[in-house]
Amino acid sequence: MTPCSAFMDRLRRFFLILILMYAVMPVMSAGAQQEPSPPGAGDNADVGETSSVAPVDASDQAMTVDTQSSTYLAFLPFISIPTPPSPFGFDVRTYAPDSVMPLVAEASPRWSRAGDVLWALVEPVRGGGYRWEAIADVERNVRRLRARGIEPTLVVQWSPSWAQSIPGKLCSAPRPDAIPEFAAFMRAAAQRFSSGDLRVDHWEIWNEPDFRPDEVVGNEGFGCWATYDGPYYGGDYYGQVLRAVYPAVKAGNPNAQVWGGALMHRWPDDTHTLGFVRGMLAAGAAQSFDALSFHAYGEWGAGDRLLFKYWRLRRLLDEHGLHAKPMVATEIAATCPAPSQCPPDFLRRQANYAARIYAQALALNLLGAFWYPISFRGEGFLHSHLVDETDDGLAPRPSFYAFRNSARLLAGARYIGSPPVEPPPDQIGSVQVLTFEKGRNRLYVLWVPRADFPVLYNLQVPPGATAICTDQLNLTKPATYYCSDDNRDGFIPRAVNELPQYVEVVMP
Repeated sequence: MTPCSAFMDRLRRFFLILILMYAVMPVMSAGAQQEPSPPGAGDNADVGETSSVAPVDASDQAMTVDTQSSTYLAFLPFISIPTPPSPFGFDVRTYAPDSVMPLVAEASPRWSRAGDVLWALVEPVRGGGYRWEAIADVERNVRRLRARGIEPTLVVQWSPSWAQSIPGKLCSAPRPDAIPEFAAFMRAAAQRFSSGDLRVDHWEIWNEPDFRPDEVVGNEGFGCWATYDGPYYGGDYYGQVLRAVYPAVKAGNPNAQVWGGALMHRWPDDTHTLGFVRGMLAAGAAQSFDALSFHAYGEWGAGDRLLFKYWRLRRLLDEHGLHAKPMVATEIAATCPAPSQCPPDFLRRQANYAARIYAQALALNLLGAFWYPISFRGEGFLHSHLVDETDDGLAPRPSFYAFRNSARLLAGARYIGSPPVEPPPDQIGSVQVLTFEKGRNRLYVLWVPRADFPVLYNLQVPPGATAICTDQLNLTKPATYYCSDDNRDGFIPRAVNELPQYVEVVMP
């Protein structure tokens, strides 16, 4: 059969289906009955983790209609709109115990930051070759993540003593004469991690290079490339290094992606970091990174730093014509304001944040959003971790369950609302709403930034719509129940507080 005749044959079949469908439509219209409300609808009957009216799968192509005389099965053509890949991820440190991996897998993350490739340890002697055994722990971590089906990413940092632009500072940028050797190292690293269970396709060049040398000791987990000299504050030199590194990484692994920035970005309107990014672009590095990465911890007024920082950086990229340049938040978390003592309500507030932050990440169309870190023993970084490592084993916090439960509810969802904006201060007591499409259904995420008492909110839905509500995401098993529009007035009343709730509406 020729391609032309095959096409015509498919076209004839399509029109035959349409003819049959129109033939049964009058009978379907006459005999179709209103679907009854599910058992317990309207009285908050618990339906557990699954339901007889579970959200409609977008892959369902058949519609069955009962009439008094017979049952008709009509196969309807549909257009499937693919959902974007999940941005959810964790930072799983190399020293995280193997016992935490089942908890990591529970949330089905797409990504994990797998550790730091420390150039200073791998090439301590100029021209002395590469000591890959120095990062054996990183390689082990990459393998255990791959074994769980999780995509690992790596950070490269620390200049060897022979390459340091600031002697004695591991965090410093390489000297100009050492840039070719750094590029050669990056090519070798990308090639080493290019296949099999060691494959890594995403690389960050340094971590938080927008710190200045006088702000850090030098051997911490962040960089010190920044200067006091405006307008670029050292970002132009970082851009120069990116231009040398980018083709080297691609030569080592053509599938590899380079994430530039890993910006600390101290606060949303930080002119220092924004100048640093302008310097990267002024150096001609716009095409020398595949995504701009940044870090955002905790709240900011009525919103979250993730929102505010995203929009500052997004507008800057757009000003330079980089409208399609992806962005990725490689560190997010809710932290204590003081490192040694948390306020009494910290675990509650951390869970509230975890239950909403990935919905915001999806709404912003972020390539990734990584919680830092998954687990720790003791204080860690400002108590930001989700799981406590104790002598008696692992103790997941309420924030872990909020993270896991929200990730499950958002699986397969696609944001269809207006771009989430930076809420003004007077919105701190108002209900925030994000709207997603999930198959043929609508998924709404509702919360109030600050609330002494729940705020009543009427969610508009098709009259008589069936809906499933999920709240108390901070529990091992959240509360899931019918909350349908039984009185058919087109509204589902909800009492909304700081812990987000999810409402999935079955669309007609």
